[in-house]
Amino acid sequence: MLKEKLTVELLWWVFTFVVVSIVMLPIWTDAPGFPFSIQNILLIVFFITFTRYIFFLRLTLIARAKWIKVAIILSAVLFLFITATSIIDFRNFMDERGLQTLVENLDVQVQTRRINYIKHEMIFFGIGSLITGVMLPLRMIRSLWRMRNKGTV
Repeated sequence: MLKEKLTVELLWWVFTFVVVSIVMLPIWTDAPGFPFSIQNILLIVFFITFTRYIFFLRLTLIARAKWIKVAIILSAVLFLFITATSIIDFRNFMDERGLQTLVENLDVQVQTRRINYIKHEMIFFGIGSLITGVMLPLRMIRSLWRMRNKGTV
């Protein structure tokens, strides 16, 4: 069973890497000076990983790891802080400098499409990370309760 869970975990991390690459490729090619690349990657990883733990907890390595679940519950505030700070910093950048400063070398129509892409994907993964960041500790509490009282995850 452990071998299957390790395989599933590895596949999910490969999937996460592929999604990060696909989502970030247009930004890296058209706006190489994008100052929020690391935050954007973190938001994507948080969103996919938290969603996976919320819906597929039985299939993960932490399904029966009580102390890891407690650590996730306690660190939820940190995850929410990182996510909210990333979104706020991005909004401030858009208001103060504007995304067009990142794609000045492109044609006007391409600039508009790329600016919309950057804005929408950053907000999508940011809000998704916030929502899943609130839901994850609740799911971990539920899982701990089930482990204690029912013997399931």
